[in-house]
Amino acid sequence: MNKEPHVHQLIQLDNGMGMAIGPCYKTGQEYSTKAFNLIGYMSWILKEDNIQVCLPELNDEDREFLISGISPNGWNLIFDNEWCHYSGMPSPKSFGEAK
Repeated sequence: MNKEPHVHQLIQLDNGMGMAIGPCYKTGQEYSTKAFNLIGYMSWILKEDNIQVCLPELNDEDREFLISGISPNGWNLIFDNEWCHYSGMPSPKSFGEAK
C-alpha cells in the first residue's frame, strides 16, 4: 500500500460544482467522484460539519474516497468482499451461504 498521504485533485465544473479525481490509496487505480457542491466541500474541509451534512449529494463510496482515498475496489480488496458494501454488516458469504 502506498504510504504517501492521500491527495485528490479537485476539478471545478460549472455552476459551483466540482469533482475529485485521484488514485485509490489501495489499488493505485484512478477514481473519480460524482459532481458535488464546492461550497459544501469547503465547509467539510474547514470542519464546519461532517461530510454527510456538507455533501449529501454524494454516495457513501464517493464520500469515503474523499475521506480516506480508498475506492470501492480498494475496500473490496481490503475486506475480501466479506462485508456488504458500506452497510457495515457481514455478507452472507462470511456465514457460509446456503446451497
